[in-house]
Amino acid sequence: RRSMRHHRQPSKDLPEYECAPDKTNYGAQKSCQLINSACVDAFVEQQVLAALTPAAVEVSLRAADQVLAERAELERLWSQRLERAAQDADRARRSHHLAEPENRLVVRQLEKEWEDALAAQQRLREDYDRFARSSPRILTAAERQTITALAGDIEGLWRADSTTTADRKEIIRAVVDKVVVTVHGTSERVNVTIVWAGGTTTAGEVIRPVQRLEQLSYYPQLTDRIRELAGQGIGASGIADRLETEGFRPAKGGKRISAATVRDLMRRLACPAGRVHRHRPAPPGEEPGPDEWWLKHLAAELDMTTSTLYAWINRGWITTRRASRWPHRLIAHAAPQHLA
Repeated sequence: RRSMRHHRQPSKDLPEYECAPDKTNYGAQKSCQLINSACVDAFVEQQVLAALTPAAVEVSLRAADQVLAERAELERLWSQRLERAAQDADRARRSHHLAEPENRLVVRQLEKEWEDALAAQQRLREDYDRFARSSPRILTAAERQTITALAGDIEGLWRADSTTTADRKEIIRAVVDKVVVTVHGTSERVNVTIVWAGGTTTAGEVIRPVQRLEQLSYYPQLTDRIRELAGQGIGASGIADRLETEGFRPAKGGKRISAATVRDLMRRLACPAGRVHRHRPAPPGEEPGPDEWWLKHLAAELDMTTSTLYAWINRGWITTRRASRWPHRLIAHAAPQHLA
């Protein structure tokens, strides 16, 4: 797994995450992965806020109490070991002092045992110092009270104007060890795994914007659905409505695949052109004939403005006639093959 760096391109408004060791180290032309940071940041922020909710804070405080109890037990065991080491060193010292000086062999042996006991005592003290430095810091009563008081509105504190971006980053660094991002090929699907401080993980999937519809993981289902709806005689606008209702989303984000995009896909898929506005109500006394449209209805079908249609009319691209009872209103002729 390679780390990804956060950067902002001058030509773009949104920052990105880029995995670029090959570019940096070997002059490669492309990045391993490049992803808009918004979807990843939103997921991480959501999970961090969930981890900092009052209930989670309460659980964390209980866990801190448990850690404190475990640490007290370890402190007791360390105290016993240090006490025994001190007793061994003191016993060796007294034995050395009680030995007769003229018995040099015994004195040298007792001196060595004393030195060994002192060395063992020193090693044990060093081990205890390392244990004490690596153990979690104990929260004071005042710190616990402050945490409990602030836990009531974590999200409000997070989004407050007084909370800076640097503050938010510091909070995330305190609780998150790393974030692992894996993109499914060139699709919109991205797996994100948060590795929390302490080793536990939270995994999820986010959706990133992509350049082309063909990159979407559900593109085959999308095209099959468009063929099916077009085969029922439904036009591009109607298909776009159905796709939105059924949960299909465009490549670059948003809630709706436009009728123009549907129309382009219908051309590429060689789908028959439908017409959903054939039975739209018309003013009393006049009904557009076969393959005829009121301009506003045709504009809706083509997903464009009526001003664009007037420009096409002026260029001769669309033929029109005036309504007999409303001469100021135009009826345009547009056969199904012209709408495909």
